[in-house]
Amino acid sequence: MANKKGVLALAGAAVGLGVGIAAERSMLKRRRLNDPQAGERFGTRRGERSQKIILRDGAEAFIEEVGPESSRGVVFIHGSALRTDLWHYQMPGIGGQRLVFYDLRGHGLSERGEAELSILTLTQDLEEIIDACRLDEVVIVGHSVGGMIALEFAIAHLDLLGSKVKGLALLNTTYGPAVETLAGGAAIARFERVTRRPFDLLGTQSEKLERLRRVIRPSDAIFWSVAYAGFGAGASAKQIDFTYDMLSETQADVIFELIKAYRDFDVRDRLSEVNVPVLVIGGTQDRLTQSHASEYIATALPKSDLHVLEGSGHMTMLERHRELNELLEAFTLDVLGPPGAA
Repeated sequence: MANKKGVLALAGAAVGLGVGIAAERSMLKRRRLNDPQAGERFGTRRGERSQKIILRDGAEAFIEEVGPESSRGVVFIHGSALRTDLWHYQMPGIGGQRLVFYDLRGHGLSERGEAELSILTLTQDLEEIIDACRLDEVVIVGHSVGGMIALEFAIAHLDLLGSKVKGLALLNTTYGPAVETLAGGAAIARFERVTRRPFDLLGTQSEKLERLRRVIRPSDAIFWSVAYAGFGAGASAKQIDFTYDMLSETQADVIFELIKAYRDFDVRDRLSEVNVPVLVIGGTQDRLTQSHASEYIATALPKSDLHVLEGSGHMTMLERHRELNELLEAFTLDVLGPPGAA
């Protein structure tokens, strides 16, 4: 009798699981069918001009841009495991300004190179990108780790603030070790410190992990994971799929090295030195860099304009692109002036 009850319980659990999976698939199907962004051709929009430059260690960096060939412009830095395609809704133009987009080393069409993959290295790369594009006046827009790079660059080049660097726009970024501003940051930070050695050991197996990633097919579970981590409630299914595609195409060793690089990043004691206008954007449903990080940055900066977008997750340039573009247009006009061939 006991065995029979056990079999019936397992059968009931299996039926319940099957019903749950079917319901989840049905919900996802409806979400895709009713998605207003379903017709967007993500990953196909390209700049008007492109080039590759050789960085100091011999690695090639991919750059593309739109707008007038001016000495004033806006440089966009994407986040970890993404690429220039992320700026799908910004690439058509922001207020007629010159816009420069580039792939971080090891991402998209930029080579990994031999240099250590650290915030310092990526900050030095940014300097080379600005010089290669011959920008005399620049606004730097950074998303997530791109915002960390923008802050590090500003602090490393205080002498350029106000003259060459006219302003920053910091989207969904943080001021210190990224793990501290995740949802549940305090507990996760403690766990991360305990698991650093096995995590780093796992990173040495990146080739095996890469082979495993190639055979794992995208699943509904992966979709919901990306949706929860990166987006607010009700976000576009097409945008979520697009984000997963970018994440899956970034090499595992690059992801592991960047995660290690975040551990030592901390600029909270130097934010008061960044004395240029800064547009700070956060989202109330951002679980990767919670909105309190944006609020902290804005409070510590001398000249900040904070906007926390209600219901937005980590990917504001996608899910709240209209509001973001309006904010960027007004900000760049204010700090760079009208676009032109200056």
